[in-house]
Amino acid sequence: MAQKLEAKGGKGGNQWDDLLDHDNIAKIHVQGGHEGIQYVKFDYVKFDNLKIGQPKLGSIHGLSRKGFTQTFEIDPTSEYIVSVEGYYDESKGIIQALKFKTNKKTSDMIGYDENGLKFSLEVKGKAIIGFHGFADTNLNSLGAYFAPAPPTKFDYQGGSGAQLWDDGSNYNGVRKVSFSLDDTEIRQIRIEYDKSGLVEKREYGSNVGRQEEFVLDYPTEYIIYMEGTCDIVSDTSKNRVRSLMFKTSKGRTSPIFGKVAARKFVFESNGSALIGFHGRAAAAVDAIGAYFSPLILSAPAPPPPPAEKLQAKGGNGGNQWDDLADHDHVTKIYVQGGQEGIQYVKFDYVKNGQPQSGSVHGLLGRGFTQTFEIDPTNEHLVSVEGYYDESKGLVQGLKFKTNKKTSDMIGYDENGLKFSLEVNGKKIIGFHGYAQTYLNSLGAYFVTAPPTKFDYQGGSGAQLWDDGTNYNGVRKISFALDANEIRQIRIDYDKGGLIERREYGGNVGRQEEFVVDYPSEYIIYMEGTCDIVSDASKNRVRSLMFKTSKGRTSPIFGKVAARKFVFESNGSALIGFHGRAAAAVDAIGAYFSRFILPPSAETLQAKGGEGGDPWSDGVFNGVRNIYVGQGENGVSAVKFVYDKDSQVAEGNDHGKPTLLGYEEFKLEYPSEYITTVEGCFDKIFGSGGGVITMLKFKTNKRTSPPFGLETTSNFVLGKEGYKIVGFHGTSSHELHQLGVYVMPI
Repeated sequence: MAQKLEAKGGKGGNQWDDLLDHDNIAKIHVQGGHEGIQYVKFDYVKFDNLKIGQPKLGSIHGLSRKGFTQTFEIDPTSEYIVSVEGYYDESKGIIQALKFKTNKKTSDMIGYDENGLKFSLEVKGKAIIGFHGFADTNLNSLGAYFAPAPPTKFDYQGGSGAQLWDDGSNYNGVRKVSFSLDDTEIRQIRIEYDKSGLVEKREYGSNVGRQEEFVLDYPTEYIIYMEGTCDIVSDTSKNRVRSLMFKTSKGRTSPIFGKVAARKFVFESNGSALIGFHGRAAAAVDAIGAYFSPLILSAPAPPPPPAEKLQAKGGNGGNQWDDLADHDHVTKIYVQGGQEGIQYVKFDYVKNGQPQSGSVHGLLGRGFTQTFEIDPTNEHLVSVEGYYDESKGLVQGLKFKTNKKTSDMIGYDENGLKFSLEVNGKKIIGFHGYAQTYLNSLGAYFVTAPPTKFDYQGGSGAQLWDDGTNYNGVRKISFALDANEIRQIRIDYDKGGLIERREYGGNVGRQEEFVVDYPSEYIIYMEGTCDIVSDASKNRVRSLMFKTSKGRTSPIFGKVAARKFVFESNGSALIGFHGRAAAAVDAIGAYFSRFILPPSAETLQAKGGEGGDPWSDGVFNGVRNIYVGQGENGVSAVKFVYDKDSQVAEGNDHGKPTLLGYEEFKLEYPSEYITTVEGCFDKIFGSGGGVITMLKFKTNKRTSPPFGLETTSNFVLGKEGYKIVGFHGTSSHELHQLGVYVMPI
């Protein structure tokens, strides 16, 4: 929803309002005289579904007469107003001067600012889409409507040859920019982006020459200015990027990377930060462009949820001990055993990269001592299995399991009572328990487990790619195969109920695929081979095979070669790939994340109009926030924020949000939950088979206000004794149908 800033300036005049039925401002007309601003007039633009702008001429606010008239033009396709600065005469109640600032330029001061009182209209991270105020024979005051500002795209500068690439504008910021340089040009650029706290790497060009880099103190520092040069490289006769330089939000200026040439270009967007690159590259960086987005320094991240403590299990007795939960990982486990049972345990930890040596719990004595080491960079402890003698109250044997391996049984498990320490989807970061001369019992602290990254296997050539860890799972994997190698891999990921496809390599050869019954089935094991391909003399991926959580094994895709690799993480599912590819798949790696099969939920059929494409957010523990966006015909979009195992899980936009933005209904989760949804729908010209016009949500505590307008066709979603734990439906640029998933309260 747009934000309205009240009119500022003098008092008096008649109220006027250009309202919000436009997407951007195209031209500003200001007439001034000795008394002050005589009138203002704003021309707007509204984009249709094809992104073609339709002009909307505004009205004159004030009185046109003799005076100076100035105009300020804005390119609505890539430019928008971010602020207005003004001055007014308090005694006369008249605005004397105005200055307008866009994401790319600033107007002159129009009028006079001598001795006037200053005001400004600005909302960080937002753009002005409309004006209102008061005027009579002069302009008395001015206010504005603000909506979220879109990213600004700067067209690439340099040559028009080589391969086109585009990282888009979906990153949060840039962490590091690295280069390969020779004496005449930039041979390669490597960018490390931040995406929701994770690093995603992209690289373009050839890794030849000396290496240089510029590291940002992200998230407190951003690139706000980029300057470069391009020119013909004599030995290739090609126009290429010759140098780049950056300035940051902390006032730092990078070195000049490369050799400065004749043709200079600058990318800078007022109040914005660089969030993405695009351009052309092959043997070198032929051209480069950038995306800038309004800079809003993020609030400090909320503290992580407290660790979950599982009570000590085993025998009775002993003195209490507690290593607490103030660690990031367990790195090494020491266990000494004897004939009676486990004599002592000791755990080494790491915190912020610093080792922490734990204490001995029990008593050092004669006996066998075994250790179990864990690599904290990509491995974590997921469970402990133990046995104890109830009559003696002593733990007799222990076995430790990580996401990658399992220890031997340390001690004895014959005739003992079994116990286990495990929380699905979480890892152990600390231990507690009871001990005296022996270990009596053992408990643990758990936090959410991070994804596990398996480094890519295969060759080191071709283009690097990385899909990251922000997907929920894999729905389908497809291949293009020839007699020797995997020429292309295509992955259909699930992200918030929607399918996102990625493909790498050349689509040459026979086509094969493996479909996963997501969300009830996951890939839990991946096996492959790689070797030199004789006709290309390159090490490439030759075969791949998968196993799923339902016990299915895929066919072998490709031809098995000599060098085998396996990716498997205990209790985890494959959620992403990375690797290298060009004409074929040179290398492949994977990300695995702990999976929790959702509890059985009942699906209530979607209701509303017809039309749109189906979507599903899936099943969660509960709903935290609801966002409803309005459009001309009804509900333009919905978005839901869920709870999943005490973590915030944000759903996708379903529909297309307008510049009006969203209205929010926030629940007091976990004590409050949704029981029913009421809605209305109608067939409206231009909306296909019908659109939902109103939604209202009822919880166990209250009822939300209606979002939208009621019509005669209505529906109710809900089931007595059940709560809503997820949504599905159909949408296009509007919301057509809405359905729910419910579980017993």
